[in-house]
Amino acid sequence: MATTVQRGWQEVQFQYYNTQWSTVDFYRQLGTLYSNKVSRRETMFCLTGLVIGTITGYYVGIHWKPTSQHVRHIKTIACYHYYGIEGVLMIEDFEMPTVKKSNELLIQVKAASLNVIDTKICFGYSRIYRRLLNSGKQKELPVTLGRDCAGVIIDIGHGVMNFDIGDEVFLAVPSWAPGTMAEYIIVPETQVARRPKSCNFEASASLPYNGCLAWDALVNRSVIKEGNAKGKRVLIFGGSTPIGCILTQLIKLWGGYVVTACRMNAVPVMKALGADEIIVMNEIDVEKELELHDKYDAIFYTDNQPFQEHILKRYLLPHGSYVSTVPEQLTSDSLGFICGSIFAGCVRIKLLVQYMFGFNMNQWNEGKKLNVGYLRALCELTDANQLQTVVDRVYAPYNIERALHHVLDPNSIGSTIITFQ
Repeated sequence: MATTVQRGWQEVQFQYYNTQWSTVDFYRQLGTLYSNKVSRRETMFCLTGLVIGTITGYYVGIHWKPTSQHVRHIKTIACYHYYGIEGVLMIEDFEMPTVKKSNELLIQVKAASLNVIDTKICFGYSRIYRRLLNSGKQKELPVTLGRDCAGVIIDIGHGVMNFDIGDEVFLAVPSWAPGTMAEYIIVPETQVARRPKSCNFEASASLPYNGCLAWDALVNRSVIKEGNAKGKRVLIFGGSTPIGCILTQLIKLWGGYVVTACRMNAVPVMKALGADEIIVMNEIDVEKELELHDKYDAIFYTDNQPFQEHILKRYLLPHGSYVSTVPEQLTSDSLGFICGSIFAGCVRIKLLVQYMFGFNMNQWNEGKKLNVGYLRALCELTDANQLQTVVDRVYAPYNIERALHHVLDPNSIGSTIITFQ
């Protein structure tokens, strides 16, 4: 066939240089040469070879992945299906991430806290946002758990200005972002702050996520002003939760009067954190007990057990504020294919607009509450011994199932930590 094509090309060149040019005649001569010199059998062999070669090359190209001889595997705790906490496993052959962007940090995680929202992620919480706002393997299952952590920076991008290798830091990430419960993680430097020096990594890991939510609830969603709660009477329903422990201390520090509702086993801790009055739940009728107290300027609902909100709102002053820090239900998680596609289109359009105007993509759902400024403030208060960390249990990664059940235990007090040290 090669010889035939060469001869045909030579004849075409001869005709081209020795006859008057005509496009119609040129193509007619090509057709004549093809019909005289190339048989139908040869044509079929050629086309079949091209088709098979193209399909084979395409299939190999999209499935072939170069194997690196220096891939390092790390431990990570991930959810493998959305049917509950039974799908959470610790794996030891997860590929270690590497710095790829100029503003990224590679952090060796020493400890990470486990929160109620992690248990909700096991049931599919924020899965639509996860698919839309992440890239690559981070879109789908498995999902790495953990919303915050404390660790050490071991590598940085060439554009990082505020951190260096060896810095000890802590951070928080929103529910749709890649989790922190792995030996090594990659995060942008804009989400990271230096951790408190007055406590260890486990205690530091208890602060970022819950501390940011508590700070935001106070200064952005209630009648309390930052640094000033004087004259304010506040009820914290669920004071022994991680957020409740931080709220209690911040309100007392800012001069407020704190009444906390908690279970009997948490009463000594609440007294140590500075609560002025304590309502013991499950031993008395909470509603009748509330009737015996004055009304409140602010009520914070942090308990993970169900309670009727309208009952608590009765005990608010006319201009008081009611704030719930419990993870809200996301309508997007229950949308079908058609409505989900429309929702995804709207999110992508908003993402494009935000990108054009330079907005931070992390400002979705609770992401807007995870402010690095709050982390710095929490760090300063902790180092000044004005804020105490409350850690209930510390588990190793292989005890993740026990840790998840402990988080859901209504008698747990403060934070539950997974340590990778």
